[in-house]
Amino acid sequence: MSQILCKGIFFDAARTLFRVRGQVGEIYRSVALGYGFDPPADVLERGFRRAFHNAPPMAFPGAKTEEIPQLEKAWWRRVVSVAFEELGDFPRFEEYFFELFEVFRSTRGWQLFPETLEVLRELRLRGLIVGVISNFDSRLLDVSRALGLSALIDSFTISSLAGAAKPDPAIFQIALQRHGLKASEAVHVGDSREDDVHGAIAAGLVPILLDRDGSEPGPEGVCTIGHLGELLNLVVSDVSR
Repeated sequence: MSQILCKGIFFDAARTLFRVRGQVGEIYRSVALGYGFDPPADVLERGFRRAFHNAPPMAFPGAKTEEIPQLEKAWWRRVVSVAFEELGDFPRFEEYFFELFEVFRSTRGWQLFPETLEVLRELRLRGLIVGVISNFDSRLLDVSRALGLSALIDSFTISSLAGAAKPDPAIFQIALQRHGLKASEAVHVGDSREDDVHGAIAAGLVPILLDRDGSEPGPEGVCTIGHLGELLNLVVSDVSR
């Protein structure tokens, strides 16, 4: 595997730097129990995956900044309501959703991959710009603070705030412009062939596919890694910080 010379490295967030604490369906069920509803976790898991896959991009082009939090919340309410649609009436759904939304703002909903902090620290020590490009919502900033990521990230480019979502090249260009980087000077690492690999290629960045379980080999010519620690032998900085 040949080394990659770059000035900046960008990461996807969920399923790349951190992951759900357990299974989404299990978390949905555990919170629902407090509202007098006991849904099967496996049904919720399937419903969530279907709803999330079919949802529109998490981006609100043209929206005013002050409108974004409510637009994000409405987006997620639709996803969660679809996850529950096979399970009949849930009288306290609105109260439930309010709490669930906050669960995924904190370490109640997320946990780091074991190597994340060490790898980010080392990349910064080597002088690389380290950023995040994510199809998340603005809770990502709170999640990152809670997980200890914020001090190790130079910028967060979040689709709901940027008005564009991966694989749209526009979100990558916004991240590059924040640091005065050319696309050819940057790498993007993520777990999705479509959003991260194809998006990065379309924007001119060097893609690296993260395939932790060996289930999603990358396209021909695209570097694939099994965990973030492999980046330390792969990425070489061509600039001092």
